[in-house]
Amino acid sequence: MPSPYRLLAVDVDGTLMNSGNELPAAHRQALHRAHQAGLYVCICTGRSLTETREVLEALDLDLDAGVFVFGAMVSELKTRRTLYRSPIAPGLARRVVAFFHQRDYPVLCLHDADQAGFDYLVVRGRRNAEACERWLSMTRTRVERCGEWRGGPNDPLRFSVIEGPEASRQLLADLAAAFPDRQIKCNPIYAPNYGFHVVECFSPEVNKWHGLSRLMQRWNTRPDQVVAIGDDVNDLEMIARAGLGIAMGNAVPAVKVAARWQAPPHDQGGLSAAIDAVLSGRVPPPGD
Repeated sequence: MPSPYRLLAVDVDGTLMNSGNELPAAHRQALHRAHQAGLYVCICTGRSLTETREVLEALDLDLDAGVFVFGAMVSELKTRRTLYRSPIAPGLARRVVAFFHQRDYPVLCLHDADQAGFDYLVVRGRRNAEACERWLSMTRTRVERCGEWRGGPNDPLRFSVIEGPEASRQLLADLAAAFPDRQIKCNPIYAPNYGFHVVECFSPEVNKWHGLSRLMQRWNTRPDQVVAIGDDVNDLEMIARAGLGIAMGNAVPAVKVAARWQAPPHDQGGLSAAIDAVLSGRVPPPGD
């Protein structure tokens, strides 16, 4: 029987990459098998395209497009051309930066480098500034700096600050109070490849499924034909709404609850096991 699935959406950190931020050969080979079997393979990551470039080169797959910045940007990979972006509106951007500026955070303002000519604009602050500089030194991105936010011709895709796990919870509560009624989308993320906790803010409609939906239209694919594999809170929407959501064994509890199938952890070849199960038909049929 032919597979009912046509599109394989794969998270990067904690799913494709192992805990050492390495691409296991078994995971790479499994994605090649999926591609050869005729599935659209789509990388869906919170990273920007610049931050994902080395991973894409290591994969060495002839992929059409990918979802980046948690769904705020969709890019054609052969040309690096941006197909779609969902920026933060200027008025909202001013308010979010002011919120963080009042708390003396350095604010990492991520832009579409294809449009702006740089990746990060850093608004100066002192809270966790050393950790912020270490982050920037590891990202291999183009960085510009300013003392205060003045906006500009290119609207940002994401605002990020670095904070510890306990303080992050309070910061999220403060954001919810300052921006009620889902005025912004916020994610608390642990970035294991950097060893930091990050609080991220996006335009309210943004999530990975939002970006993936753009490619589903491009590829004439229905939601029930999608397999989505991930591990963290920024994978929740695509895990819950795909025909088959798969949680990695190392996933956070909320992702495991939302998923219909669970793979082994990323350090135990979990992505390879999940893809082989999909290709062999050993997974549930599309959900309702």
